[in-house]
Amino acid sequence: MKRILLIDLSERELKERVKLHERHDQLVAAKRIGGQTGGLTDAQEADLVRIAAALDSDYPVDPFFQSVAAAVTHTPWTDLIKNRDSVVAMYGLFGSQWQRPNEADEELTEEEKEVAFVCGLLELDNITLASAPDFIKKVSEAHGELRQNEALFRAAYTTFSRRYETDVQRQIDQGLVDRDILGCIDPDGSINQDPDQGNKPYRRDVKGDPHPADMPGWEPFPTDIVNVMSAKNIAAVVRKLVNDRVTANDPWISSRLESAYNMTTGVVEGAPPSTIEIMLPDLEEAIDIEIVKGNVEASQGIYFCWQLDEGVRLFQVVERIVDLFRQGLVPVGRGKVGDFLFGYYKKAAERLTEAERRDLYLRMFGAPGGNPASEPNRDFNELWLRFVSAVSSFARQLTVERLLRNSVPMAVSQEQVRKAARDLGANLSRNGYGIGYYAATELQQTIIEFRDILQDSELRNAFGARDMWQVIDMVNVNYLGGARNTHRYRTQSRAGAVIIRWVADNVQRLANIGGDVIDPDAIVNPRLRIVNASANPLLKPSDWDLVNACEQWLAVGGVQEQSIEQYSQPIEAPTMTSRPIDIPQVARDVLGGMGIGLNGSGSPTNIGLPSL
Repeated sequence: MKRILLIDLSERELKERVKLHERHDQLVAAKRIGGQTGGLTDAQEADLVRIAAALDSDYPVDPFFQSVAAAVTHTPWTDLIKNRDSVVAMYGLFGSQWQRPNEADEELTEEEKEVAFVCGLLELDNITLASAPDFIKKVSEAHGELRQNEALFRAAYTTFSRRYETDVQRQIDQGLVDRDILGCIDPDGSINQDPDQGNKPYRRDVKGDPHPADMPGWEPFPTDIVNVMSAKNIAAVVRKLVNDRVTANDPWISSRLESAYNMTTGVVEGAPPSTIEIMLPDLEEAIDIEIVKGNVEASQGIYFCWQLDEGVRLFQVVERIVDLFRQGLVPVGRGKVGDFLFGYYKKAAERLTEAERRDLYLRMFGAPGGNPASEPNRDFNELWLRFVSAVSSFARQLTVERLLRNSVPMAVSQEQVRKAARDLGANLSRNGYGIGYYAATELQQTIIEFRDILQDSELRNAFGARDMWQVIDMVNVNYLGGARNTHRYRTQSRAGAVIIRWVADNVQRLANIGGDVIDPDAIVNPRLRIVNASANPLLKPSDWDLVNACEQWLAVGGVQEQSIEQYSQPIEAPTMTSRPIDIPQVARDVLGGMGIGLNGSGSPTNIGLPSL
């Protein structure tokens, strides 16, 4: 028998388990440094124990499903678990589908269908917050709608419950089912416990071994075929037929079910206007079109290089060392340093020139220099200062509120931070098209090579320097016209790269109007700051990494407090498109003659910057 998998329920369960895993990791990290910060509170300790137990069991953790199942069956959730009721759907599979092959029922039980379709109706209406005050009332209304149209629900279930077959592994790969579905299912046992240490068939390693005869239920394998069905889609089909005044006794019910399914799932177009519901789209869901993550990541790599190039003269320093090497003034022998310096000299024609780099910085960040015919990014500097100042002000006011233990008026709100982040992200994305991706990958590799060669002991000894920064300072002073503030620019390069990466990683978060764009706990609770301590902030910055980077950037840049307060206030976003607009060649020629350049289009990337 091929079991029926409710794919919408399994996807919800997977998302809830991911949330619990994240919360569990936060609490464990905070507990690990308890000796320094006082450890977890009693409530947090209890929460940690509860989450660990929930994640180590196969029972559902989705509060929406728990509440619906309890309300429909008029039984507390704890009793449903205790009695192993079949309506307890584990990983989207109800109890009847977990039976051994020779004992399994062909279909879902009537009670299982009730729970599934009530869930589908509520999902269709986006009523999924179990803690809402009127949630039980909404469940009752959905149950009444199910009862009133029970015959249509039966017909739709019969038509579509065995329609779509797939294997378990494919659903896992698509992010629709938790991978813990694989192996032996025993809800009272531990997912992680070693089966050799107990007398129950706990979770086993799935390697194609035959099903043990003493196993109480079915053991899912990656290659097992299941029938996938969405309760939400069934509910949408039934509701459409009801609106069309179609009954289960209609002689063409099969065709009408097929047509309704195709229209509600978007398989076909051309539905009559009278059958289309008024359902306005959430335009904020398309923010990933406004802000292309790959373009922002490319901007991160180029910003990092820009600060080192303009502020530290890193490229000029290396080129001057190569020139000294060519003249025989750098006492290095045969080895790694000599190979690099000779290769750099020989491949000069293959690299971006200084003029080309300056033109890139001008187009992406509005930096001075570059080709006058290029279109500069005139909005970057102000948008950058507004976002950095907004984050800094928001974090400071949270800290003040915590210290005073009193309600402090919020001068900068979450929405102001979100707006500033979106304006900056859209600007970076818009100017990250074209050569940005390719230049970022090349410059990234160049910076890594510079770091490695300047840190080489042979080169440092040739200049009598202790580290790479002393080498840079000595070359600047002796050959390039004077010392540079290397501390400021290398700090700004790293802090700026962290800030841009945070914007790139949180594109969807910026679209979640009403939710927190920055987690206040990550700022005011030191015990949770270690969550991503082992990660590289340049690749995966946390909210605390963002705040810290903004404070560092403002501090080394010498931005005054009054300027931070002024820039943190919102303004109307500048007019800009999400990508460069294609212009006819005639117009391009005219604009070119006037000294106005145009941008191109680019590709996404994944930039990994070195730690200097």
